[in-house]
Amino acid sequence: VSVLNNRTDADDEANKKRPAEENADNTAKRKKKNKNVAEPILIRSHSEAEQTNSDATEHQLDEREKENQLSKVSELFSDGKVLLAQGKYAEAIKPYQEALDIQLQVLGDFNLKVALTYVAIGTTLFCQHKCEESMKMHEKALKIQLDKLGCRHEDVASSYHHMGCILKFQAKYKEAMEMFRQALDIYLEVHGNRHEDVANTYHEMGIALYCQVKYKEAVEMFRKFLDIYVEVDGEGHEKVLNARKLVAKGLELLGQHGE
Repeated sequence: VSVLNNRTDADDEANKKRPAEENADNTAKRKKKNKNVAEPILIRSHSEAEQTNSDATEHQLDEREKENQLSKVSELFSDGKVLLAQGKYAEAIKPYQEALDIQLQVLGDFNLKVALTYVAIGTTLFCQHKCEESMKMHEKALKIQLDKLGCRHEDVASSYHHMGCILKFQAKYKEAMEMFRQALDIYLEVHGNRHEDVANTYHEMGIALYCQVKYKEAVEMFRKFLDIYVEVDGEGHEKVLNARKLVAKGLELLGQHGE
């Protein structure tokens, strides 16, 4: 009986230990299972980090390449300006066009630097008397300027002025006057009434009116031009001398030479 009792006691003790051992085994298995599940997550996170680093590196390379391309644009633009100043208009178009091609690729269609290049190409084409092509360039520039700067900016006024000069050259005097009036309105608002841009616009309007045989109005514009320009550049400037001649001629034609 004593042996049996001892055995029973031992069995009871073993039965008590067995659930604890089973629980320990289950906990160990769960930990192992959880560990196995966690590993792919860590691996996947590591892959995402690598991809992020890769994207950042590519972005840095893209930015560097962009800077290099825009630096090349500056060089091409400078080359174009030198050739334009030398009167080599046909040659100047090439670097300007190359600069524009790069800008459109790097900066997109609606960028103010792109507008500036359109103006440069338009001006160069106008120097070659390619009026229709020149007008298209200035119209493209104006569209960007209006979108980015609004309708009361001096760059917008400058584009109106350029377009007015083209129309004047084409003997489209009424259309030219409309462009000059828009330019003048903005210049007066931005600069006041004693600025060179205001004076130059009066000068161009005077010529357009003179060509329409509107001598009285033309003389008025030339006088406004002289009033500002003599103050800015002095009597000896070519534009001043030319304006004085046109004033005298206009007065003569009006029969008011003694005025």
